[in-house]
Amino acid sequence: RYTAKRGAPVNLALPPLMYGAHPYHHLGMPGTVIVRENVLRELLIDVMLGLWNDGFRKQIIVNNHGQLWVLESAVQQFAKRYQLPGIYRVIDWHRAVREFFRTKERGGVWDTDFVHADESETSLSLYLHPEMVDMAYAVDTQGKSYLPDGHFDKSVDPFGRPSRWSEGEGHAAIEIAGTPEGVVGRATHGDPVKAKRPLAAILKYLTLLNDQILEAFPPGTVPPVEETTLRTQEEMAPYLKEPFSEGWRPVYSLPRIGQDTFVG
Repeated sequence: RYTAKRGAPVNLALPPLMYGAHPYHHLGMPGTVIVRENVLRELLIDVMLGLWNDGFRKQIIVNNHGQLWVLESAVQQFAKRYQLPGIYRVIDWHRAVREFFRTKERGGVWDTDFVHADESETSLSLYLHPEMVDMAYAVDTQGKSYLPDGHFDKSVDPFGRPSRWSEGEGHAAIEIAGTPEGVVGRATHGDPVKAKRPLAAILKYLTLLNDQILEAFPPGTVPPVEETTLRTQEEMAPYLKEPFSEGWRPVYSLPRIGQDTFVG
């Protein structure tokens, strides 16, 4: 509604991935379908290439799941493999607005820090799709760690600890053994009111990001070819045209260069 009132509604968002990669400690959990990292990465790369060919040269991948490293890798491999000018961004949305997930001791409204299927995620679900949440099944749990707290951060990195939660395994019980409920935290503390500010904040930020990208590179333009790739402006000219316009060529006919010329 906000962008529509400005006369330029943001109205294109592709469907999310229905299945994704997972950290090792999710392995074996019922209800969890784990896609191999290389499979997910190649899927994303193919989607990015298809979108680029269709004229979408500014791509923002919003992550809502514990697989950030795979998405980062997809962006890096896409750039190395194809060397196409554009803006490519991965964003862990909850990390982007971490200030709005602060606990009461740190000036926020939350009783506990953001972890997994807990107070934070239950609150978000209650706000976004309450018909899919039955609080009669909400439970409170605590993960089992073998090392003192302080080495690994929580899900939105609220403490700036030495490692993100995803940067290690073996220091804590896997979920099927430690928290078979699928909850790590206090789901019973979920409240839709708590979710309003972080959701408003991420929408505001994504709008800002969209605006600033388009201000720097209006529709139909991209960052300088010869400053952001090893290709030449002359080589890229026909591929940067609008699809089916005079002189346009599909990106799939562009010769491959660089480190990764993998074809699977």
